[in-house]
Amino acid sequence: MFWKSIEAGSDPAAFDAYLKQYPDGAFAALARQRLASLDVARFDGTWRVTIVCPATREALGWTTRFSAQVNNGVLRGHAGVEGQPHSMTMTVRIHPDGNADVDVQGRTGDPRENIFNPPPGTQYVWHSSARFEGRQGSGKRTELRPCDLSFVKQ
Repeated sequence: MFWKSIEAGSDPAAFDAYLKQYPDGAFAALARQRLASLDVARFDGTWRVTIVCPATREALGWTTRFSAQVNNGVLRGHAGVEGQPHSMTMTVRIHPDGNADVDVQGRTGDPRENIFNPPPGTQYVWHSSARFEGRQGSGKRTELRPCDLSFVKQ
């Protein structure tokens, strides 16, 4: 019964609990395999990040690309020179099921590329969600302005 209740799930704690209760159970090998596939370290390595924000009535479109490192399920990357105009720092927390929380902060560049046309160097923060599977990931920014995020493991 226990295995039936967790077999289609993606919560590592459930597979851990099964293995603690039934370390030599009929589905122990499968539980270990599922746990390994849910381990966030599987995303560790160098990733290429691309962000595309299409033009809107309020702002010009832009695209940026940069490399990022994932270590123990946390992606960190920078575009531009940190703290300078037209710079960005991205932190992504990748959960064992591949869902991810994206946090971006930086300083604006060309005012025409930003809604409300703030002066260069104005601080900004935005959040998004993403999904990672295998060697790829994608997400969408929906706050204030839509943007597409893509991640490719190198």
